[in-house]
Amino acid sequence: MDQIPSIVEQYTDRPLSIVHHSLRASRRRVVVGLVAHRAFSHEELQLRSSHFEGSNGGAVVTVRQLAKEITAVEQNISIEHATGDKYHNTYTTLIQTHLPELDDVGAIAYDADRKEVAPAENLAILSMVAATTSPIVQALFHHAVAGTYSRETTSLRDSSGD
Repeated sequence: MDQIPSIVEQYTDRPLSIVHHSLRASRRRVVVGLVAHRAFSHEELQLRSSHFEGSNGGAVVTVRQLAKEITAVEQNISIEHATGDKYHNTYTTLIQTHLPELDDVGAIAYDADRKEVAPAENLAILSMVAATTSPIVQALFHHAVAGTYSRETTSLRDSSGD
C-alpha cells in the first residue's frame, strides 16, 4: 500500500483517545454508568440542567456509596454485604485513581474533600460510548479470544485494582 487512506486519520483523533482511555478500566465504566443512571431521567436522555448550575440534587453520590455499589456488582452480592477488604480496596482505588481520572476529563465533578461525586459536562458522551460499545463488543468479539484473554489476565486484573 503506497498511501494510508485518509479515513484512518480519524482513529488518531485525540478526543477519541481520551474517551477510550477514560473507559479502559472497568471500575471507571461502572462509575460512569452509576452516575449517569442518577443524572439521566428515565423518560428522556437529557442531562438535567441543574447539574451544571451547582444544584445537583439527587445526582450527587458519596464515594462510600459508589464503592459499595461497585463492590456489590464486582462480587455479585447485595449492597448490604459489600463490606470488608473488597470494599476498602474499591474505595481506595476510586479516590486515588478512578475518580480523579474521570474528573480530569470532565465526566464527573469529584469533590475530594467532601468525598462526593456529581455529573459533569462530558458524562453524557462517556456514558453513550460505554452503553453503545459494550453490547456490540459482547455480540461480535470472538468468544474463544475473549476466554483466552480473560484467563491470562485474571490474576493481573485482580492485583491491579481495576
